[in-house]
Amino acid sequence: MSAASTPLRSSLGVLRQGIFGWFMIAEFASMAGSWMHSQSQQLVVEQQARGSWEQAAVSAATMLIIPLFSPLGGVLADRWDKRRILFGMITLQALLAALVGWLVQTGQIQLWHLLAIAAALGVTAAFEIPAYSALIPELVPRAQLSAAVAIDRSVFHSARIVGPALAGIFVTTWGAAATFYTNALSYIGPLIVLCFVAPRPQGTAEEEKSRQAGWADGWRHVRRDRPTFQMVGIMAANTLFCSPFVIVLLTWYAERTLRLAPWQTGWLMSISGVGALTSSMAILAVPARQRPAILRTGAALSVLSMLGLAGAQGFWGAAVSITGLTLGLNLLFGVGNQLVQERAPDSIRGRVLSVSSMSFIAVIPFSGFLASGLESWFGMRTALVACALAYALLSAFILGRSDLLHEQRATR
Repeated sequence: MSAASTPLRSSLGVLRQGIFGWFMIAEFASMAGSWMHSQSQQLVVEQQARGSWEQAAVSAATMLIIPLFSPLGGVLADRWDKRRILFGMITLQALLAALVGWLVQTGQIQLWHLLAIAAALGVTAAFEIPAYSALIPELVPRAQLSAAVAIDRSVFHSARIVGPALAGIFVTTWGAAATFYTNALSYIGPLIVLCFVAPRPQGTAEEEKSRQAGWADGWRHVRRDRPTFQMVGIMAANTLFCSPFVIVLLTWYAERTLRLAPWQTGWLMSISGVGALTSSMAILAVPARQRPAILRTGAALSVLSMLGLAGAQGFWGAAVSITGLTLGLNLLFGVGNQLVQERAPDSIRGRVLSVSSMSFIAVIPFSGFLASGLESWFGMRTALVACALAYALLSAFILGRSDLLHEQRATR
């Protein structure tokens, strides 16, 4: 096979499809700003917190709100103009980031401020997530949808590498407030690109009628379509037992368990993105028929890496393990998102994606408290081992079916 016809190069060709490439560039800058915000926020919380539960509480403040509004967000993503929904929500997010920067700069920041702003960000995310996810298929030909989803995840994880490292530099050089102001400015790119996105084409009379139905239509699709249901299940298992140690407690683990310096913590966060980015690029290059093997490999790697984190004694041991963990988890999340997008009917896509997103946003608040509770009672290392073993059992049950993903794709 010639280099020009490799799956990876063919998949990357989607970046030349109209506005999609520009949208991904703008999203990279915005997502890097969001990761800067997240890393700096964790450092601010860590300086004021009395226990890891407070770190979990700030993260949960966003995630507990999203499921309350996500069903409505999914319905509106199908009925309304996605561009206008995104424009409004992104503008609000920029203003909230600037507010955090001002509170930090003036020395007024308190945990309750972060909790309240995190809750407000949760409301905006509940409407942004389904609208953003449902917009991607409108920017590319249907044959390149899988590649577009994988590239979107690659952009997300590339920003995950850059953002925390930049946060460490900004905090050291200009102070934490600078990272929040930079995040606010990073939203300008997506807002500009959205002005050039064309409106959604009008569907058939049946499709337009379907768009007016309720959120339950999305749930019924997920429940009846076995591959979709399996993917939602494995993503929920990832979130319940593994994700808190990457998203919620990594800073706490680095500074309280390993006693790393702040700059090492920032680099550990960035390194965690290397595994995630590698997984996204791997998904671009892997044929669809190999997805079952990729899913099972990802689950096994996640379990081994969590055990590695439990035994790590310093920066490099943790760096290798966190890279393996994010590689494994994002192989699962990446293939899962591809399958859900491919099998979702266009007319109910926003509602299907809002249901799918529940596998993360409705689970992570409780999984964060579960992980922080285990850490408080038994210590971080024991918590990692316990969650690794529980995840091994649940993922084996979900992915152990011999007919995994062998059904034909849904027709639309």
